[in-house]
Amino acid sequence: MSRIITFLGKTCTGNPTVAIATAKWFTQYSQKVLLVTHNPSPYAELLLKTTLNSTPQEVAPNLHAVQLQTTVLLEQVWEEVRKWLTLYVPSSVKVDVFPGEAVIPPGLDSLLTFNVLRKYYQSNEYDVIIYDGRGDLESLRMLGIPNIAEWYFRRFREVFDALDISKIADSIGGPIASAWVTANMESRKNQDGIEQVRDWISRGVAVVGDASRLTAYLITTDEPETIAATRWLWGSAQQIDLQVSGVLVYQSHEITNKNELQQAFEPLEVNLIPALKQHNWEPLLDKLPDFKTIPQIPQPLTIDLLQRQVKVFLPGFTKQQVKLTQYGKELTVEAGEQRRSIILPPELQNLPVAAGKFEEPYLVVSF
Repeated sequence: MSRIITFLGKTCTGNPTVAIATAKWFTQYSQKVLLVTHNPSPYAELLLKTTLNSTPQEVAPNLHAVQLQTTVLLEQVWEEVRKWLTLYVPSSVKVDVFPGEAVIPPGLDSLLTFNVLRKYYQSNEYDVIIYDGRGDLESLRMLGIPNIAEWYFRRFREVFDALDISKIADSIGGPIASAWVTANMESRKNQDGIEQVRDWISRGVAVVGDASRLTAYLITTDEPETIAATRWLWGSAQQIDLQVSGVLVYQSHEITNKNELQQAFEPLEVNLIPALKQHNWEPLLDKLPDFKTIPQIPQPLTIDLLQRQVKVFLPGFTKQQVKLTQYGKELTVEAGEQRRSIILPPELQNLPVAAGKFEEPYLVVSF
C-alpha cells in the first residue's frame, strides 16, 4: 500500500530541501519513491541537479521526480472529461473547446493537483509519494477536497432525490417538455455515475483520515512569528482530518530554545534539521525522524458516548477563533478559515448542545 507524506509551513528554501531529504531517506530502505513538486521555481531542479519534467522520471536509484504544471495537467485530463461528458450530454450537443485555449480559473490547479496525486497513489507503482506543495491553507483545501465533496454530495443529494424532474419540466414547459425530459433520462446510467462519485469520495475521505496512508509534517524555524503561523496550520489541518506526525525545524544556526519549541508543539516530536551545505545530504538524513513509525498523536475528532461529549483537537487557535454551530444532526466547527461538518452518532443526534467549551488545544462539546 502506498503512502503520501506532505509538509505544512513556509521556511523559504526549507520546504523543498526537507522534501528531497525525506525522499532520499526512504530510498535508503529500498523504497520506490516519487517526489512530486508543485513549486514553479527551479529550486528543486538545482537541488536534484537535473531538469524536471511534467511526467515522472528517474533522477536517482529508487527515486523518481515530477514537477507539476497546471497547463499540462489540464491537457492530460481533457480527453477523460470529454469521454465522461459523452455519457451524459446528448450527441447533438457539440463541445468544440480545446485544452490549449482554456483559461485556468482560480482553484482549478488544486483540483487538477489532487486528481494527479490520486492517480499516482492508486497506481501502487510507488511505495512512498512525497508531495512538496505550497504548504499553506491552499494546500489544506486541496487535500480536504474529499471531505468537502462529501458534504456537498450528501446535502445536495438529499435535495435532488426529493425533486421530480418531470413535474418541474411539466410546470415550466408543459406535457411535451415533461415527456422529452423523461425520455432522455437514463436512470441506470445516472445512478451508476452517482455511485461512482460516492465511491471516489468515500475512498478519498478514508485516505485523508488515515495517518498510515497520508500524513503531514510541520516545517518551521525558531522565530516566534514562524512558530505561531505553523501552529495555526497545525490546527487548520485538523479541520480536514489530516493528522500531523511531527515537527521539522530547519535552521542554518544552532538552536538554543528546543524546550520552547517542544512546548509549543506538544505532544509532537521536534526534530532539528541542519541547513544543506554544498549538497551534502548526510547531516540532514541523520536528523530526520523515523518515517516508518507512525507516532501516537491526538485524533482530530473523538466522540465519547458515555460522557455525551465530542472533542475536537484544535491546536494553535484561541477561543475567539473558534465558532460552534448545531444544524440538526450535525455540528459545524469553524476555525482556521475553514468549516468542518461533524455528523453526530444516532445517540447524540436528538440532543441539544448543553455546553461548548474551548480550552486549547481542545474544543469540548457536551450534550
